[in-house]
Amino acid sequence: MTANGATLAASNIHKAFGDNQVLKGASLSVARGEVVTLIGASGSGKSTFLRCLNLLEMPQQGELAIGTHRFTFGTGLRAPADAQLAQLRQNVGMVFQHFNLFPHMSVLRNLTEGPVQVKGLSQVEADALGRDLLAKVGLADKADAYPSRLSGGQKQRVAIARALAMKPDVMLFDEPTSALDPELVGEVLAVIRNLAAEGMTMVLVTHEMAFAADVSSRVGFMNDGVMAEVGTADEIIRQPKSERLKAFLSRFHGAG
Repeated sequence: MTANGATLAASNIHKAFGDNQVLKGASLSVARGEVVTLIGASGSGKSTFLRCLNLLEMPQQGELAIGTHRFTFGTGLRAPADAQLAQLRQNVGMVFQHFNLFPHMSVLRNLTEGPVQVKGLSQVEADALGRDLLAKVGLADKADAYPSRLSGGQKQRVAIARALAMKPDVMLFDEPTSALDPELVGEVLAVIRNLAAEGMTMVLVTHEMAFAADVSSRVGFMNDGVMAEVGTADEIIRQPKSERLKAFLSRFHGAG
């Protein structure tokens, strides 16, 4: 746990790509068991901020604490060592838009590679864990299949199971349904909903407003590189007060 009791605390995170200042001091604190959804227009910094939380993108300024891991960024400070990054990523699961499964490995092998190679589980232990997780995401019959034989929704559920196989403290989801056909979105959201019900700490970037309103402990609205507003789903999505938030939500039929 971090000093203030949160599982995750990011403070004053700055990130630029060349002259493009994407994050301008974004901050967020997430308590254990919370589901925090990040919403905002394209280009507002949501995905970059999420990637900074497991240091896939290295902030240029700010502080990050996840569990027992502490990082401070700024001019003249040394970047985290590879060993520190590896330890952090064991505790922070990440699910991307485009699955990123290993195409040459079976579904079960996709799940067991990390626990065997990184956590030192035996193949027998990892196989048992992998099969349990495939059952959890409704894919018990796909253990021996290869990713090329799966639908997009099935691939994303495998990706979620693979992240869970490392037994992370926090799960990050970067628009996990944006690459899916509309009829496949529901099966992925159902898995995330179940994880929320089990108390998994999660931060999600999504455009699924109804889902965000339903599943989130809190919602963060990002605007122009900062966390402009944070509140309950009622405060942010169902009963927005600021004009900029109302303008953003007006794009989504039935939001609010």
